[in-house]
Amino acid sequence: MKRRLSSSLVLGLGLALAGSCGPQVDLSEALAVTDVLTGYYDNGPKDGGSHLVPSINFRLRNDSEAPLAGVQLTVQFWRDGDDGEWDSALVTGIDENALAPGASTEPILVRLHVGYTQQGLLVDLFDHLDFRDTSARVFARRGGRIILIGEFPLEHRLIPRFSDPGVQ
Repeated sequence: MKRRLSSSLVLGLGLALAGSCGPQVDLSEALAVTDVLTGYYDNGPKDGGSHLVPSINFRLRNDSEAPLAGVQLTVQFWRDGDDGEWDSALVTGIDENALAPGASTEPILVRLHVGYTQQGLLVDLFDHLDFRDTSARVFARRGGRIILIGEFPLEHRLIPRFSDPGVQ
């Protein structure tokens, strides 16, 4: 009797845990990267010049028929001609609060700490010998699976630096 009770308890617990994880969803089909804005953000002065860093701003849209929660993102920046990533950032895509089918997240902003220090006119950055075109690759991770959900070339656009209200 004890053994049957223990087996039943384990089986019931297993089914409860399996049910709480929700349906398996293919992130490559379930998530769309929308409202993408890329460029180089003016990160302020550094080493006597303006520090310009790669920047991408986007939203995630849930294109599945089920709510999605717990999606982490890795955003990698790759410069043309490099064998590996230039830099990357880990960010929350969708937190534990589920994103309803058809809904979109608030904007997700990713800026690197590495970039270019430009002397002189900022618009000259794109003609500089050291400048190389860069792409941002967005990977989604949920339940241990990592899926590429988008790749976006950074536009040759300067994103002006704005002060936050109340910051001097």
